[in-house]
Amino acid sequence: MIATMGLFSGDGAGILARRLKKYGAQITGGLHLKMPDSIADEKALKRPLEKNRELVLAAERKIHKAVQDIQRGRTPREGIGLLYHLAGLFGQRLYFYGKTQHYSDQVKINPEKCVGCGKCVGLCPMKNLELVQSTVKAGDRCTMCYRCINTCPKQAITLLGKKIVEQGTIEKYVKIDKNHS
Repeated sequence: MIATMGLFSGDGAGILARRLKKYGAQITGGLHLKMPDSIADEKALKRPLEKNRELVLAAERKIHKAVQDIQRGRTPREGIGLLYHLAGLFGQRLYFYGKTQHYSDQVKINPEKCVGCGKCVGLCPMKNLELVQSTVKAGDRCTMCYRCINTCPKQAITLLGKKIVEQGTIEKYVKIDKNHS
């Protein structure tokens, strides 16, 4: 199990592991990777660009080390176990419980900024957005993934805050070699 986290995670890998165990999966380990936060409309969660680049490089190094450890028969166990479970409960889930217990209907589209390109509609995994008469309309099935918000070319979409502070996509933090993708 691999879990990425922005500000905090606790037991992200553990949550997924417990859910998959219900379906018969055998979990052998876990790994947490600290990554840039994807929440684009909250200033408190933003880090400088260089710090985010350092986070991505550190995550890459951590993945390489985990692979080497697994090859040597030592599986990482981050996020798996009682202490991680408690850290996740008290560090994150109690705060976000009411926000993520159900789908959100709080996606806001600024009709003055929206140009009706439809990019967000194609990215929404929940099909929560639709293009209606050259503008996007939001429904009530948002999972707070921030794909639409981080990729809107006109910054017309918000969820938690009132304006976009910084859009975060992985391309911003790493150089992608199109010849090796």
